[in-house]
Amino acid sequence: MARGPGNALYFVWRFERSAARARKLLDRGEKLHLYRLRSWVAVNGEIRALVAPAATVEEIAEAARRGRCETVSAEWVISEHACTNLVREIETAPVSLGLASRPEEWPFSSAASE
Repeated sequence: MARGPGNALYFVWRFERSAARARKLLDRGEKLHLYRLRSWVAVNGEIRALVAPAATVEEIAEAARRGRCETVSAEWVISEHACTNLVREIETAPVSLGLASRPEEWPFSSAASE
């Protein structure tokens, strides 16, 4: 497994296609063994994902680029506490943006998948 200063990577990708296609892109990265998804959401033309990496940041970003995503940011997450906070932030994004009343109501996120 690729290792950096943290045990997880937080990505934000700009994605101009549908949220359903965003999910397919994320699934593809898992099938290629680039990462394991911990939390994700597709909202307002962005994909936000917290992943446990199994490849380098560059390899993951390149696969996203091939899927027509532009990497906006990628950062290592050092502590499990920070991961927990990011999961909450990721999964509540649709509520914060007024797109859903509860995280589970937004079909394009890990909150709806659970």
